[in-house]
Amino acid sequence: MKTIVLLGVLLSLASMSPANSEEDASGYTKLKGAYRTYSRGIGDPGAPTAADTKIMFSIDGKAAREMFDAMGKDVKDACTEGRGTRVRTKDQERLWCGRSKQGVYSCNFGFDLKSGKSIGGIVC
Repeated sequence: MKTIVLLGVLLSLASMSPANSEEDASGYTKLKGAYRTYSRGIGDPGAPTAADTKIMFSIDGKAAREMFDAMGKDVKDACTEGRGTRVRTKDQERLWCGRSKQGVYSCNFGFDLKSGKSIGGIVC
């Protein structure tokens, strides 16, 4: 249930911009990003199987900025320390958003499609 709520919040945040020219009549805005399905772990992925399928999302641009801005305070992140990247996380770091030194925003998250649980979507 927590995963479904988290996914609902993410999709709502991604579609909150009424001034965006890419918004459709229902209020949804198109995303910039990518996804990957896989098995095993994200650090050593394999082809998805009937028994083990996961998905990770990487969102960029305006949706990532809106998510980053809504997530509160920056946190210390060992993977980006010293690079000037600001990081914010939620759900025990399973939702990760960053703003690079150059001002580029990205967010990453993932789900185990068999259990529905949030599993994160980025590796250090």
